Order: sequence, then structure tokens, then C-alpha cells
Amino acid sequence: MPTRSNEQLCRLAQAGDTAARDILLENNLGFIRKIALEQYRSMGLDENDIGIDLEDLVQEGSIGLLNAIPLFDAGRGMKFLTYSAPAIRNAMTDCIRAALAQFEQRMVDKKDGPGFQRVYLDDILSDDERMLRIEAIADPHSRTPEQIYIQKEQLTELYAALDKLTAREQTYLLYRYGFTDGIEHPLIGAALHFHLSESRTKKVEGEAMDSLRGKLPGGSDTMVSSG
Repeated sequence: MPTRSNEQLCRLAQAGDTAARDILLENNLGFIRKIALEQYRSMGLDENDIGIDLEDLVQEGSIGLLNAIPLFDAGRGMKFLTYSAPAIRNAMTDCIRAALAQFEQRMVDKKDGPGFQRVYLDDILSDDERMLRIEAIADPHSRTPEQIYIQKEQLTELYAALDKLTAREQTYLLYRYGFTDGIEHPLIGAALHFHLSESRTKKVEGEAMDSLRGKLPGGSDTMVSSG
């Protein structure tokens, strides 16, 4: 088969050409793997034991791409990868969410085990380490002096507000918004990292953000990442 675009392959696949479908998937495995790696890193899947590896995400993303084929409408002028990317990401997230739910249940059912509530938030940072993270200002390169000044003022206010929170709230927000490792983690990623249920993580985040708003001038809820 001559080289065809994603959109051409998709039209053939929609008409029942299984070879075109397979080629479409093969041609875009690199794209799927890139998304999988981003998800794997941002959700800290290498730091927990829920049983998902990178290849699991690649497989789920591949299924997401295949499921997007019959729904794609080339007449709208959208590229196939642009259309299928949300389906790929959602398939991976659904896989992680299902694995997290199973992990929670295993921990609850484990009578002699520690239980699911291994709240790493309680393993609070030392004062020195916490202050180093709070004081880590983003690299100012490629910004105008005015932008640098405005951001520095905003960061100063943010860091001052963070320092007034409880150590537990600080630990959560510093990880969630990338002060810890330069990666802004999605909520489910924070749930995995702190070994919390997704609903409990939402509650923790809500309480921490409410506290932060109360400490910021004007009650701003803007959270700034470190990188």
C-alpha cells in the first residue's frame, strides 16, 4: 500500500479495510508512546505498586486510537491525531483509575495489612527541605524584565502564603503543582503518590486550596508551578 495520510487511512479503515487500520495504528505508535510516557511520569506510576507499567498504557492508548476511528469526521477539517488524542489519554486515565480502585479494594480487604490509608502526607518534609522548595524560583530566561518582575512578585506572595499553611497542606500542594520535581501532577497522580482514594484526594486538595486562598492577598487561587 502506498504511503497515505492518517486521514486517508482512517477513511479506508472506516470502510472496513483492516490492513489500513493496522497501518494507521502502527504509524502512530510513537505518538501513543509519547503520551503514555507523559502519563506515566506525571502520575508517578514508577513510585507505587498498583501494577501498571508503561506498556500497559501504550496498549490502552492503542485501543483508544482504534475506538476513535469510526467516530472521526474528516469533513470537519480536523487532523486525525488531534481528534484521537483525547480518546488516547482518556483510555489511559480510565485504565489507571480502574487499577487504583482495585488497589484500594485489595488494601481494604487485607485484614492483616496496613490498610489503604498510608497517607504519605503525614510524612511531612523537614523545615529545611520545605523552605528550599518554597524558595525555588522559576528560571527567568526568555522573559522580559517586566514579566520577570511581575512573576517574581506573584511568586513571593505565593511562597509567603504557602509558608503559612500546615506542613501537610504544603506537602500536598508542593507535589501536586510541581514544586517537588518540576512536573505538575494531575489529581489522580497525586492520589497514587499519596496512596489516597481519588475522592479523598479531592477533599484534601479542596481544603488545601481553601487555606491557600485565605492566605493570599485578595484571595487569589492562582497556583504557580516551579518549572
